[in-house]
Amino acid sequence: MEFIDICAVDELPPGKSRAVRVAGKDIALFNVAGTVHAIANACLHQGSALADGIFSGRTVACRAHGWRYDVTTGALAVSPELGVACYPVEVADGRVAVAVNGK
Repeated sequence: MEFIDICAVDELPPGKSRAVRVAGKDIALFNVAGTVHAIANACLHQGSALADGIFSGRTVACRAHGWRYDVTTGALAVSPELGVACYPVEVADGRVAVAVNGK
């Protein structure tokens, strides 16, 4: 699995989110109480950016229609068997890295 360097962990404080593009994929980063998580940055409903959603605790609500996701797993709150892609995150030496392709 190849991790791609994204940003300094200081650029994503706890309780904040950020949209990034990694290896051609739109990713939403979320800092949940000091732990960074990465999911696909598109709501299943109509593709609205989740990084711009209302983020609280472990949940982000899509601004377009309110669909809620667990940012730690990508699962849709009302139907956990559905969800968006979730990507592995590694934080080392003050840097956040994401793996988008498993190997």
